[in-house]
Amino acid sequence: MNLIRSLRFKFIVGLTLIMLPLFMLLYYNNVYAMKVVRDKVSLTNMNHLAKNVEQNERVLQETNRYLYSLGERDPDIISLFFLEYGSGDYIIAKQRIMNKFMTDIGFYNLIDSFYLYDAVNDDLLLATAGNYDIKKSVVQRNMPAQMRQLEGDIQRPEWSIVRGGSFNALVKTVRINQQFYAGALVDMNALNDTQQFAESGDRGGAVIVTPDGRALSDSTLNKRQIKLVGDHLTDLESPYQVISEPDSAARQYLMVGIPSAMSDMNYIVLLPEEDMMRNLPFFQQIIRLLPIGAAVILITALFFLRQLLFRPMNALIRGMRRVSRGELDVTLEAPSSSELEFVTRSFNQMIQEIQHLKIDVYEEQLRTREAEFKQLQMQINPHFYLNSLNIIHSLASLQKHELVQQMAGHLADYFRSSLRAGKRVITLNEEMEHIRHYLEIQKLRFPSKLDFELDIDPEVGHVVLPPLTIQPFVENAIIHGFQRRMQSFVIRITARLTETSSSQAEDGMLLLQIVDNGVGFKPVLLEQLQRGEYAKDPGGQHIGIWNVAHRLLVKYGPEAGLTFENRIDGGAAVSIYLPAQTEEQEGGNHAEPVDRG
Repeated sequence: MNLIRSLRFKFIVGLTLIMLPLFMLLYYNNVYAMKVVRDKVSLTNMNHLAKNVEQNERVLQETNRYLYSLGERDPDIISLFFLEYGSGDYIIAKQRIMNKFMTDIGFYNLIDSFYLYDAVNDDLLLATAGNYDIKKSVVQRNMPAQMRQLEGDIQRPEWSIVRGGSFNALVKTVRINQQFYAGALVDMNALNDTQQFAESGDRGGAVIVTPDGRALSDSTLNKRQIKLVGDHLTDLESPYQVISEPDSAARQYLMVGIPSAMSDMNYIVLLPEEDMMRNLPFFQQIIRLLPIGAAVILITALFFLRQLLFRPMNALIRGMRRVSRGELDVTLEAPSSSELEFVTRSFNQMIQEIQHLKIDVYEEQLRTREAEFKQLQMQINPHFYLNSLNIIHSLASLQKHELVQQMAGHLADYFRSSLRAGKRVITLNEEMEHIRHYLEIQKLRFPSKLDFELDIDPEVGHVVLPPLTIQPFVENAIIHGFQRRMQSFVIRITARLTETSSSQAEDGMLLLQIVDNGVGFKPVLLEQLQRGEYAKDPGGQHIGIWNVAHRLLVKYGPEAGLTFENRIDGGAAVSIYLPAQTEEQEGGNHAEPVDRG
């Protein structure tokens, strides 16, 4: 096939030449606009975030200076060291300290609580703007760790992160003297001002996280987004990062962040890109121009399709319609495209073959009917019939009337079962009943030398199959495998269901096996049977096998088949496999006998 003349090549080249410049322009504009928007949005949010962080840490630094100065400037705290614990003066001094703390909370807008802890008497004085019991529990629980951090001579300015039940907090504790410790507590949510990040949209937001990605403040971000933030904390030195969710529907975000100098935490803002681009004027103009561009592309594509595809296809359709009306003298002109040229030539060749189709079908029907007729003639073998009558005569002469009755009964049942050969399908139980009568007759011919076993799974008795499917192989076993040996000749017939992955055999496959202990197949004959050469000459010596194989192929297609082999311990084995179908599934419902004329 000439690639340059192919329809596929022409269509791809034409469409590419039209679309490539437009796509390149759109791609460049999109990349450039995305960069501009990212730079602008990241700069705006970084400025907001930096201002927020600066304000927070200025308050924390001022609070540090305030706490350091308590031991030097506050006379009430200094006097507590010299007053007796629990005395009136001691209680009055504590009250003045409480009032001072409550007043100072108003000056430090981020501070939630001030406290003074008496390590000797395990006494905590707490002034808070929030829930007193919760804040007191948080401070008392963390005081041992805070005191251990202050065992050295140098007091560091960093604040500690503590867990307070349903919230996280920053805690700073300083040592006043050997007995007293003063400190402040900040609710982490007070440090996370989310209202100033308006560009975050409904699916973005701000959050404060630890270096390992654990969220410290409340946030509008979900757990998946917070985990995504935690995976990209190593590049906070960059002005911004573009990160994506790790799944098939990857949504991109713009992330900006600043590490805190006052504690081991990071301020993060996460912005969804689709919300950032929603109101971009440039993209709105592109959207307005897209219908015009789409119309131009569509008209051009239709022109190419009309010239290269629609005209030849319409000519082909008109030719098919003429053929459907019975006009078999149609000849189409081959178009220029190699694919359609192949289709048109195949169509012209098909028309020529259709003219001979009726003759071929009629000849095939004659061959099939002739083969079926010969096969049925083989079933009513005059030689077998005369031998059966001779057996009856001999048994009658010996006055073995019971055996005469058995022989006559089996012979009558055998020929009665043979009448079912005109039906399209019979059940496996009916087929095996016919085989049993046939083998019982043969046992009376060869007493003490022939035996048989029928091992039929009860679950497969209702499975249907073409009539006279098994008998040709049983007859061949007796005729060719018996050969009047001294030892007993045994034929074993089994039927089982096997698993299958085929869509046409939903209930599995029926496996039939005819096994004997005779002389087996001759090597040359076995090779011919395994290659399927019995099917080459339907009028030859393998007419019974050809008849079974042909009917299975016509009815089931490649789902059914035959296999032949010689057993290791002697004898022959024939396997028949076909889809396991009931009468309802098969659809035949025991069709009427074929009219043989």
